[in-house]
Amino acid sequence: MKTRTALSFAAAAAVAALALASCATAAPGTQAAPPSSSTSAAAVAPQGSVPASGSGDNAAGGSSAPTVTGKDALALKGPALAQTVPDVTAAVKNPRPKLPATVTDSTGKKITVAKTDRLLALDLYGTLTDTVIGLGLQKSLVGRSNSDTQAALKDLPVVTQDGHDLNTEAVLNLRPSLILTNTTIGSEDKYRQLESAGVTVVRFESTPSLDTIDDAIDEVGDALGLPQAAQELADRTERELEAAKATVSQLKANTPVAPRGLVLYVRGTAGVFFILGKDYGAGDIVTALGLEDAAAKNGITQLKPANAEALVSLDPQVVLAMKDGVESTGGVEGLIKRQGMAATTAGANQRIITAADGQLLSYGPRTPANLVSLATAIYTEGK
Repeated sequence: MKTRTALSFAAAAAVAALALASCATAAPGTQAAPPSSSTSAAAVAPQGSVPASGSGDNAAGGSSAPTVTGKDALALKGPALAQTVPDVTAAVKNPRPKLPATVTDSTGKKITVAKTDRLLALDLYGTLTDTVIGLGLQKSLVGRSNSDTQAALKDLPVVTQDGHDLNTEAVLNLRPSLILTNTTIGSEDKYRQLESAGVTVVRFESTPSLDTIDDAIDEVGDALGLPQAAQELADRTERELEAAKATVSQLKANTPVAPRGLVLYVRGTAGVFFILGKDYGAGDIVTALGLEDAAAKNGITQLKPANAEALVSLDPQVVLAMKDGVESTGGVEGLIKRQGMAATTAGANQRIITAADGQLLSYGPRTPANLVSLATAIYTEGK
């Protein structure tokens, strides 16, 4: 397995605090309407059918998908919306967890999992939930966070409040037997309250990296008593990731120079406006999309205020952002009105690429399809 490069607890806590503060900042009524028809909608192959280079066959050997020819991204103008990717499909049907399962969580504590019949998976980007679904335990999920926008979960009750805080009363009402979390949703105090009420909580490191996807899947599989299913899901994801990288390479073939890319985090019309560095999951996604990581090139690895000086200095040619966040600031027009944005190449050309909030920086079973969706939005004119 690959070496883990885990995000520190401090960084994970900062992500959660940022998300909570940002969602609270966006006052009711400040969200703009969805992007207009001028916004491109990118096409993407379904989960499990990421087109491979040349042949158009998917990584898992399923149905073929047409090859898309990319344009010169440096010549394209206007915003683009990356299509939301489909739900993960289970790598194993009707799995039978081997319980009890004992694991050491990210705090160093040994946790024994006795039941997986009533599950909650809680993290900022829905990756843990994607992994549970990929392991075949979708029917065990009894609730979701507001980051879990998977179609199959739309009827499950939401257990978050005020953005990405945890509603412990709502959680306890669902009588969960197990909670999986990387603590990017909810505070440690609330998880201790849930443990005091008899709920088993397994904490994982937040690992925003392409190289740690397989390890993260294995860790969840171990906690659920499904190590073999986890291996199958990790292997499938690895194959799909290689196919996705080949597709991205095809799409960017007509772009002679890697465009400068930047991930911005924005919420509401107040001061929540940040540049995300690699420690916040931005670096690997930017690089995998064939973009030059403008943040990394300028030594930004964590979180930096997106003030006018920083934006003009970095001068991104392509900006990636969360769809709901951009809508909350007045849409693409509102984002470009932010101080310094119009002076950047991306702002002048309106090259703002948005994706679903729980998708943009997700590192898990849906990452391959997400990369293809984002690359299609960056390198094509859409429909």
